[in-house]
Formats: sequence, structure tokens, C-alpha cells
Amino acid sequence: MVVAASSYLPPYVIKDNDSGIQLEILKAAFKSQGISNIVVQYMPNKRVEQQLLQGKVDIALNFASGASTNIYQSEPLLRYQNVAISLAEQNLKIDSIYDLAGKSVLGFQNATNFLEAPFKSVTRILRSYDEVVNQEAQVDHLMKGWVDVIILERRVFLYYLEQYKQTAEIKPFVVHPIFNEAPRPAFFNSEVLKDTFNTGLGQIVESGEYQAIIRLDGTEYAQISSNELRK
Repeated sequence: MVVAASSYLPPYVIKDNDSGIQLEILKAAFKSQGISNIVVQYMPNKRVEQQLLQGKVDIALNFASGASTNIYQSEPLLRYQNVAISLAEQNLKIDSIYDLAGKSVLGFQNATNFLEAPFKSVTRILRSYDEVVNQEAQVDHLMKGWVDVIILERRVFLYYLEQYKQTAEIKPFVVHPIFNEAPRPAFFNSEVLKDTFNTGLGQIVESGEYQAIIRLDGTEYAQISSNELRK
């Protein structure tokens, strides 16, 4: 069974050891159903969609297009909390997506498709807007003052912030929770496989295994990764 996942999405997906919160939930759910032969292929978000639609993988994470004919959406593995983050010294008032107008913003790849509809229209009235695949660059750009605002998921930010502060100065920052929580299902090209996963997900929630996985935040995963590198 082949899973397509983003190349850069720690702590949800960690390529170096086929780990991360989302992958651990996926593996645990299938393991409860007697399935452990899972191969993870890493690729940019846009290619994840293409591979699933072409039937070259069985499961896709971070699939922006949503369910369609022959693509089946599971129950949510978890919920993302995307946020806007600025430096405190800028004293920016950002209480809604529309408050981003006129600012320089750096988002994650395909953000205009993943985030709620107003964001895509607002990007047209930003001073500048760009997207990156490797989200570590977002933290670096913000701390160096190269952009006014970065937009990314809260745990992802905490992961890269923890790593960044090992080698560079961290400036005070402000988190602006201007986006709604986003349920993150997995997407399947088999309805039977989707149903099997949903059954397994329900079982690990009931057993408490799910809660043990989800309690880890980005900071903890970054510390685990740093410790692995020092071995």
C-alpha cells in the first residue's frame, strides 16, 4: 500500500524516519486492522494530487481538491490550525484575513487552495505574496524581517522555531489565529480501503492510542529530531 505525502511537513510528516503525527495515526489505524505493509512516497503537494488521481498511489495526505468521483475521503485524522505570524516589533493589527492587505506575506505551497476562500482573493491586494515548499524558510524570512507575515500551521511553526533557535536569535512574535481549524482527512482511490481506515481510526481513538499520538506538539518532535541528529 503506497501513501503519498508532502516532502516537508514536520511534525505531521517526517521524511527522515517515516514518522510524524499524521503518519503515526495512519499506521496505527491500519495496524489495528492487520495491515502494516505501508510504503510512503514523498513529493510536493501538487504532485500528491496528480499521483492519486492517476492511480499511482493508494492514499494521499494534504489533498486540496477534495473528494470526487473515484476519490474517497476518510474521517479526519486531526485538525490543522493555520495561523498568521508577525514580529511583535512590527505591532501589526491582524484580526481577520482582510487585515493582511498591503503586507508582504509568505505562505506554504498551495496555500491559496488549502485555506478558506477569502484568502485567495486577498492575495491580490498584498504588497507581495509568495509560497515555499520548505517551510523552514518561512521562519527564517520572518525572523530576518524579510516579510511582514508568514502563514503556516501552528505545530509546523513550533517545530521549525525550535530548530531555528538552536543556531539563531528568536525575536518576539505574535500569533494571529485568523483561520478556522481545518479537518485533515486522508484520500483514497478505494472505498473499501477508506472504510478499513475509518474502522481502524475509531478503534485507536477508543483504545487511547490516538490521544497518545496527538498530544505531541511541534516542539517535542523538533527536540526528538535534534537528538537523533546528535547520535
